[in-house]
Amino acid sequence: MKKRSKNSSVFQDAVNTFGTNAFGAVLALISSFCIMPVLSPAESGLITQNQMVGSALFTLLSFSVNSSIIYFVSRYKLKNVVRSIKQVTVVITLLIAVVGALAVFVLRDSYFADTAPLYCVCAVAYGVFSFVSNVFLAVLRGENKFQQYNQISLLQRVLTTLFALTVFLWPTAKIIVVGSIFILLLSIVLAWVSIRRISYAQATPAPGDDRQIAPGELLRYSAKAHVSNVLTFTNTNVSSIILKANNGLADFGVFTKAYTIIQQIWILPDAVSMVIMSRISAMQEKADKTKLAVLSCKLVSYITLVCLPLVVIAARIFIPILFPKYVDCIAPLTLLTVGSFFITYAKVLANSISAYGRPELNIIPTAVGVALNLGLSLVLIPSMLVMGAALATTISLTAQGVTSIIIFCIYTKTPVYRLFLPTREELSTVAGLLKRRKGA
Repeated sequence: MKKRSKNSSVFQDAVNTFGTNAFGAVLALISSFCIMPVLSPAESGLITQNQMVGSALFTLLSFSVNSSIIYFVSRYKLKNVVRSIKQVTVVITLLIAVVGALAVFVLRDSYFADTAPLYCVCAVAYGVFSFVSNVFLAVLRGENKFQQYNQISLLQRVLTTLFALTVFLWPTAKIIVVGSIFILLLSIVLAWVSIRRISYAQATPAPGDDRQIAPGELLRYSAKAHVSNVLTFTNTNVSSIILKANNGLADFGVFTKAYTIIQQIWILPDAVSMVIMSRISAMQEKADKTKLAVLSCKLVSYITLVCLPLVVIAARIFIPILFPKYVDCIAPLTLLTVGSFFITYAKVLANSISAYGRPELNIIPTAVGVALNLGLSLVLIPSMLVMGAALATTISLTAQGVTSIIIFCIYTKTPVYRLFLPTREELSTVAGLLKRRKGA
């Protein structure tokens, strides 16, 4: 069997991952449309609460160890990291379980006062199994097993949709909440089987990298990445939170709908950055790392530049017809396109910088984004309302993208123009990849 080139395999995995994510987004919309007309707001709230509490436990207490696993498995290979992964996973799993249980106990008479014990248990379980599932999926990504990774991700979406459809027979949140736990458990089992039984011809580590990785190394890297991830999470939500506090649910709903629509454009940079991180981590030559990062960044930015106006045009045509209640979201959506173009650079370059082993550098652009978003939201939202939130967000996303470009160019000694203008060699590479794709 003919061996795929590195560029070809990256292109193939990026296309497949993008397709999986895009199809998953469609299934997520279908799930929402199934639940909304059947379940009461209170029942829907229980589902949202389960996901929010579990996701918060996972996001805040996992210390972004999945990023560390991808980097170390890619560079040092699983045989040198597996012992540390097991030890760190056990400790963090217990931490999430204990902190989650304590949170439920302390908040039982306040936040969880109207929540049945079953949903409280499921919320903590959701956080625990989300973490364990992400650990196994990170190993698959580190080993470049994106076929299995995408199959598991797609199965999660399909099963989630099927459980959502059950509300037509059993209109209760229980089946969906318990079903989410089952889906995570199944994902863990399938990922474990893929890691154990499906082996690819992995290159041996470089002589200097063929050593056992201690748990401390794993945690030190993840701690650096964790600060950036928490700041990114904050930047994504800060303007929405301030808008809701200042203006209430109506404007909040309009802005979040616009933001949700524009975020669908991020499916492509998320897919590409996901695929190239493990490849760049495994490369030994800095020039090869930079070459792949720059080419990927340009491809994503060009496609995004074409897609953004198409999304705005589609929104202007279809929202007044299909969702007339949300016609006010068209203006903020249009404004958000500027920041959405520049944030594609941050998404691709952030994972590239992490793959160089310097995740702490990503703290700078995310901190700049959070500071601008927070400050501008407090100033603009009281006078400009939804458009103020959109303007604050788009400026912060633009600043984050520009700062990522500057940091990447300084660290890799890459001229800025190379991130925007294609070279003759890159055009030939892309043409060759497209030709192979068409002939496959």
